[in-house]
Amino acid sequence: MKNIKYLIITLVVCIVQNGYGQQETTITNYWSHMNLINPAYVGSDNMVNFKSTLRQQWIGIPESPVSQMFSYSQPLGKQVGIGMSIINDKVDIEKSTYIAIDFSYKLRISEKSLLYFGLKAGGNFYSANGSLKYTIGESGLTSFDPFLVNINNTDPNIGIGFLLKQPKWYFSISVPRLLSTERYELEAISTSATARPHLYISTGYDINLSSPQWAITPSVMLRSVKNSPVVLDTNVLVAYNDKMDLGLTYRNNQTYAVTFAIDFRKKFRFGYSYETSSKPMLGSQWTSNELFLSYSIPYKSKKSIDDPSINY
Repeated sequence: MKNIKYLIITLVVCIVQNGYGQQETTITNYWSHMNLINPAYVGSDNMVNFKSTLRQQWIGIPESPVSQMFSYSQPLGKQVGIGMSIINDKVDIEKSTYIAIDFSYKLRISEKSLLYFGLKAGGNFYSANGSLKYTIGESGLTSFDPFLVNINNTDPNIGIGFLLKQPKWYFSISVPRLLSTERYELEAISTSATARPHLYISTGYDINLSSPQWAITPSVMLRSVKNSPVVLDTNVLVAYNDKMDLGLTYRNNQTYAVTFAIDFRKKFRFGYSYETSSKPMLGSQWTSNELFLSYSIPYKSKKSIDDPSINY
């Protein structure tokens, strides 16, 4: 049974890495955590935000991917936004922690349109413990493979992003990690591989219904990386009174998700996402859970909030 367990783990990881190029963290509830992938978002909502997400993929599969994400953002004066983002991933023998400082600058290009430029600068701390991997011999017994070595890398990286924002519409494009880095490739024989830059494109539009308390926001998120198929998330979010919302997502790799979020005590928001796949390979074990928690308060500058020169 242990041999079968290790075989399933390796097979699952290979399918995702080779089939869909998932070298950067996937997040279902992306619209609530956009500065993780686009630094132009920091400060764009005129709020001081602390956000965190815990994601576990493929429930029931041992050593499946687990991700913790944290972000902080706020405006800094009239045109500048600052923040920080942390993404920690663990899958099988690999651990990766990416820490970055985010910066944005706002330009007004028309009466209703704002353009934000974003810069992300940080580093990735990557490790792989080769001593935890074993090979299966002809007798069926497992043994340590001396060719699997430990890896500990620290790689600096930078990213850029742009956000075009109107009262009911937005367009986002970003590459959060411009530099390629080395990592393990979990195949029949473990080798090093290159984590390539990912391009993210997203857009969404707010639709007000006949009742002012209800709104619908359809959105899409496209992720593209060289030599891998494009991954497209299509989402519809239904919000009630800006206090509670329900989202439905379809991803073009046969993945479906539902997301629910609710505000409480005016400053906190809690969300949950459940994700599953119609792929027959692993059945009910191909499911993922996300927990989201945020704390947000309005940003107050040194000037009076009634000062007409302050226009965010």
